[in-house]
Amino acid sequence: MSKLNSDLSDNTIHGSIPYQIGYLFQLITLTLGQNLLTGKIPPSLGRLSSLQALSLRQNLLTGEIPPSFGRLSSLQVLSLRSNQLSGEIPRELGDLSQLRYLSLPENGLSGTLPPELGKLSNLQELWLTSNNLRGDLPKDYENLKNLTTFEISGNNLSGPIPRFIAKWVNLYSLFVTDLQTKGLSFPESANLSSILSLTLRNCSITGSIPPYIANWNQLRFLDLSFNNLTGGIPSTFKNLFLYQMYLTRNMLNGTLPDWIYRNVWELKSKIRGKFMDLAYNQFRFPEPETHKTFPEEIVRKYCPDGQKKSQYNSTSNFYVNKPANNWAYSCNGHFYGDSMADSSKFVQKVTCGAAVTGASLYDEARLCPNSLKYYGFCLRNGNYNISLYFSEIVFTNNDDYSSSAKRVFDIYIQRELRLKDFNIKEMARHSNNVTIQSFEASVREHLLEIELFWAGKGSLYAPPSFHGPLTSAISVTPTTVQNFEVNRPGRLSKIGIVAIVLGAVLALILFLALMSRLGWIGDRELRDANSSTRLDWPTRVRICHGIVKGLKYLHEDNPSRKIVHRNIKPSNILLDGNLNAKVSDLGLAKLYDEENPYKFIQEKGTVVYMAPEYAMRKAITEKVDAIVLHSKGRLSELVDKQMPNEHVVMKQAKIILELAMRCVDQSPTLRPTMSEVLSELERISN
Repeated sequence: MSKLNSDLSDNTIHGSIPYQIGYLFQLITLTLGQNLLTGKIPPSLGRLSSLQALSLRQNLLTGEIPPSFGRLSSLQVLSLRSNQLSGEIPRELGDLSQLRYLSLPENGLSGTLPPELGKLSNLQELWLTSNNLRGDLPKDYENLKNLTTFEISGNNLSGPIPRFIAKWVNLYSLFVTDLQTKGLSFPESANLSSILSLTLRNCSITGSIPPYIANWNQLRFLDLSFNNLTGGIPSTFKNLFLYQMYLTRNMLNGTLPDWIYRNVWELKSKIRGKFMDLAYNQFRFPEPETHKTFPEEIVRKYCPDGQKKSQYNSTSNFYVNKPANNWAYSCNGHFYGDSMADSSKFVQKVTCGAAVTGASLYDEARLCPNSLKYYGFCLRNGNYNISLYFSEIVFTNNDDYSSSAKRVFDIYIQRELRLKDFNIKEMARHSNNVTIQSFEASVREHLLEIELFWAGKGSLYAPPSFHGPLTSAISVTPTTVQNFEVNRPGRLSKIGIVAIVLGAVLALILFLALMSRLGWIGDRELRDANSSTRLDWPTRVRICHGIVKGLKYLHEDNPSRKIVHRNIKPSNILLDGNLNAKVSDLGLAKLYDEENPYKFIQEKGTVVYMAPEYAMRKAITEKVDAIVLHSKGRLSELVDKQMPNEHVVMKQAKIILELAMRCVDQSPTLRPTMSEVLSELERISN
């Protein structure tokens, strides 16, 4: 009887695996990967004594791995990755003497590692990442001397990294993370001369970085981040040809050598894929840090009483919102399934056809491969309510099987673990659904730190390979007004506070009077121009130009503070005898405070012209004044039928209507500024 190969992968096969397949004794290859298979794996597959390769990867299979697989005496390849399997790894798999490739990552496997796997002397690749395995690495694994790949990150393993790993001389990829141990140090010697990628992240490693790593001349990727390493970077490392090196959040110190200082700032920008991250250590830089920004440096520079000396130094991506300097975020790490992905992948949008439950707040999200941190600066000391908004908008697609993937990470607030192994889809019950996690935290020294940390769990290589934390929005509000200390050396008296308030009001009145004098805003005597006046097309464009010019002055040209009108509507646009537009009725106008965009959210203008931010209780910016046009009706009906049907007029009308549509976008960030609107109108006029 002839031998058969059966490759039915990527065929979108639904349902369970028929048990009858177990009677096709002539099968030597069975590949059913990347389908939508459900149910349990039939034990009858253990009858296929001629089978050499079995792949059921990236399905929706549940239940345990059948112990009968131990009878597949000819099996060389077994791949069950990216399913929903549970239970322990059967010790019977240790009887597969011909096995060279064993892949079980991204499931829900539990229990301890079976010592019997140490009998697999021909095994070359062992993948156990992202399960719920616990315990130590069995001593029997010392016999796995032919291993080239050993990946066991994202579990709940304890105990030290065994010394025998240093004897796996054929190893070219070692990936171990998140060991729950009291600490261990590197061995005195190790001969991993073939190693290409070494990751020992969050493994409680102590002591110094051994210089002998520099002798591993094949090494291209090194990640020793989130440990307790001390000392400096060995000078021998300058001889390594590393593409990426991560030493983030250790206790390393000393002056950075010149060679690494140059590489840190130049490699990333010049050579795609090359990057080093040395953030959150205690390094000293060999030259003034004029081009770097650290979180506590911002507190010291911009916040009252912010004199605390910085304990940070950072070469990770750290971005501060300018010019307010009151929020920042940092991101580090890389995507293991797509190491060439650049920062453009760190903001993801809803995939085509997806419908997020809730507001457009969840249309996009920021993600980061490893650690995503947000910093709130200059906050008054006291208690805050913190809400984190999540929706899984990346792992959603059935076509690339990402819908079965899972995203798992930890949530830290003020460096305290608040939620471990948070799974967005599990909490929201599905992709594109919303879950909000709320916490209370205390702010001291005017700095709030929120960290979303990927501990190696969840889907790592499932398409589109974008593991790590993801969030759509963050809200920080004080619990009660009484909780706050005023962050200044002395407290103001009630008389002083009243004087400041009255002075601010008087300054606003004088400023508005000045604008009226200059003709930028209208007076009451400018009202009901002859209503029968005919407005030709150039006049209408000029009126729009005047409105925008007045709003631009309020928003941008004020030398001291922005002013938001908040009640723009047709009855508040006046025309003088020459049909020049004036912005009037500033009764609801407010000085805009970038640091508190919610302060006048309860106060509204005329409802029909109200910006959606009010109704949705979002932050209020000067772009609420862009909601001027298009309150209802279809776009084509906005063109006056009395306008001449000339090509130039209709072309300009189309441009202005499209501009108006941008002004009423539901997202304030997508609305144009008044400068941009003015520039477009001037281009039309010319």
